[in-house]
Amino acid sequence: MKYRVIGILAIVVMIVLVLTGVALSDNTGRIYRYHQHEQSRTLDDLSDGEKEAASSTAIDAENFASHLPVVSITTDGQEIPGRPLRSETGERVYDEQGTAQDTLAADGSTTIPVELSLYNNGGSDKEAVAQTANRLSDKPEFTTQAEMRIRGHSSSSFDKPSYRLTFTLEDRVTANPQEVLDMGVEEDWVLHGPYLDKSLIRNYMAMNLFGEFIPYTPDVRFVELFIDDKYQGLYVLMETIKHDVNRVNIQDSDPNSTNTSFLVTRDWYDNMDESQLRDFIDLTFKATSTGTEIAYPNELYITDGQREWIEDYLNEVEKVIYSYDYDTPDYGYWKYLDTDSFVDYALVNDIALNQDAGKFSTWFYQDLGGRLNAGPLWDFNNAFDNGFEQSVLGTSFIMLDKPIFSMLFRDEQFTERVINRYRELRADLLSDERILNYIEEVVEYLGPAIERNYEVWGYTLDPNVIPTLGSSQRLEPVERNPTSFEEAIEDLKNAITTRLRWLDANIETLRQYSHESAVKEYNH
Repeated sequence: MKYRVIGILAIVVMIVLVLTGVALSDNTGRIYRYHQHEQSRTLDDLSDGEKEAASSTAIDAENFASHLPVVSITTDGQEIPGRPLRSETGERVYDEQGTAQDTLAADGSTTIPVELSLYNNGGSDKEAVAQTANRLSDKPEFTTQAEMRIRGHSSSSFDKPSYRLTFTLEDRVTANPQEVLDMGVEEDWVLHGPYLDKSLIRNYMAMNLFGEFIPYTPDVRFVELFIDDKYQGLYVLMETIKHDVNRVNIQDSDPNSTNTSFLVTRDWYDNMDESQLRDFIDLTFKATSTGTEIAYPNELYITDGQREWIEDYLNEVEKVIYSYDYDTPDYGYWKYLDTDSFVDYALVNDIALNQDAGKFSTWFYQDLGGRLNAGPLWDFNNAFDNGFEQSVLGTSFIMLDKPIFSMLFRDEQFTERVINRYRELRADLLSDERILNYIEEVVEYLGPAIERNYEVWGYTLDPNVIPTLGSSQRLEPVERNPTSFEEAIEDLKNAITTRLRWLDANIETLRQYSHESAVKEYNH
């Protein structure tokens, strides 16, 4: 992702900093984000005739037109792999190690080769906007071969799935990175399909608002998607989390050294294989159904020595955090953790009611010689009271029982930093006015793309159809499912304002969890 300066800096300095991957911010520490709905062209920027065409709800390939970027993928009739593999009785299939199995391509591969084209007349710069809508008959901004599969855990079973894409040459192996909508030159991307999120904007909003103060948060862009000339709806094109100058810009690993920068993820255990680490949290059952896996250095380049060093380091950190000495001057957690990153990570996920955070879709990174950081952020599809099983609006603090965080909240200094940071963010970046205006502005920007999306997926809003959808395709109980886009937006607003009202009134009560009477068993 690319970060730039807000404010007046010498152009040459900005170019040098961007090229070296430095996360740029203004003097308040606010990280620059490209907000597509604010900075790219809008429907009103098109000429009158083109605006009329792009306002249409036509979704056939010949008559479709949009002010949004368009992605078109050709599979040549191949079935896209990655759906959950099920037995004849409908049960999920696992291998001998307990790893969940997914469908494969006809040749046994986990991906299929496809051709991908991006259409984006006028680019992403509103100052250089073209007045013509995007159509499949246009000349694409680029075309590349890509490896494609369905991605996600529960979302891989959605009628509207999300996809993982890697741009390659014809050999299907050599990377073919492309500049994509001003998000940097890269080959690895995700097409997130908002499905359970009927507002369509949770991931876009959360990544952009929280990404203004949490480094390396993936950049996101709305696009409309066609597969084999069939309209698939509104998608969010996202950066993946990986080590790179345009992503998580930590030092390169040296294969001649066991000590290394690293990037790890904590996620569903049944998605992992023999690459899972045996860390202290796992061995002592501090978390269930979840495991830790090394993402960088990746499996092709990591040495046995580096793998052992990362595992030993994480074990050391986790043992300190879960010891009686976790808050002592000699062994305190702050010697190992970038505390500010853990404060912010805890706050945004509590604000978002993101129940997966801390256990699933959770990332940590460490630059060589530095401290362990919480982040980058990932996956807010089920956030803001959009989880499958029940409403969580009445929930107290959700990060209190999560691995690592459960111990951090026992420390008075950490708790005070969380309280103070919350008040700071609520006064500016996360004020009611800013968040609610943001939602309205995004909805206005999307305009007719929302209607086109529900030309395909409108049945998921039909009150007569919702009860017939499988439990993996709807919220429970059935009454929680919105029956219109407008209702979905009101539900999102209500979830946010209700949660923030509760936190405003109760954030100070966090102190009870670090009070001496509450942490007696951890006294030293």
